[in-house]
Parts: sequence; C-alpha cells; structure tokens
Amino acid sequence: MTFKGKVAILPCTGIGQVVGTITRQAAYRVCEDLCPEQTVLLCLPALVKGVQEDLDMVSECPVVVIEGCRERCAAHALAARGGVPAATVFLPEVMKGKGLRIRREARRSLTEPELAVVELVSDRVVAEVDRLGGRP
Repeated sequence: MTFKGKVAILPCTGIGQVVGTITRQAAYRVCEDLCPEQTVLLCLPALVKGVQEDLDMVSECPVVVIEGCRERCAAHALAARGGVPAATVFLPEVMKGKGLRIRREARRSLTEPELAVVELVSDRVVAEVDRLGGRP
C-alpha cells in the first residue's frame, strides 16, 4: 500500500492519562471524520515496534505529531525511527487562553471541557494538514 500524498497523524498514547485520550480522539476525528481522504493514522506502539506499514507511512508522508504533555513521547518515538515531525500540535499550547480546564487524571470517558479540547486540537491538526498540502 502506498501512502504518498497523504499526511500521517501521530498522537501520543498517554495511556492512563486524559491528555492521551484527548490526543487519540482528536486524531480519530481528523482521520475518520474531517480529512479521511487526506490523512492516515500512525500507531505509536506499532511505530515503536517497527511494524512495516507504519515505517512506510513515516518514509512516505509528512507527519503531524499530536503531543499531550511536555515529555513529547510521540516525537521521540518518531525520531527513533528516523522520522522528523513536519508539524507538532501541543495540547497545552492549544488550550492556552481558551479558559478550558481538564483534570489530569486517568479517565476512559471525556467530560464536556475535554471534548471541547478534542475539537480545538482537531481544528489545529486540520490546519496543519491543509498547510502541508493534504487538502485542496
């Protein structure tokens, strides 16, 4: 399968952390609802493991990384596989000045403020997809 002409979206996983749930939900929203023809979803664990499909995405596509916290694990994993982010969407930066607060705790379902952050992050990722030529 070829991924040329698409933009790969790599969310952090943040397992057990609400920021990881938000970044994953934003990535799903972009790849499934907002830009399904222009994007592909990179799987962080598969990338770390060296799954060929994910390695191909990194070599063929610009990658937009969605980071949930300052550890920036997704960018580190991408770098370990020879990739460089074409753009990074940093959740705390997206939230800055918006008056939204999220609880930094483990949670499976998101509350209204967190769902609002998903939308803000999704919009920022779509802007990066557009900038990188993923949409006409």
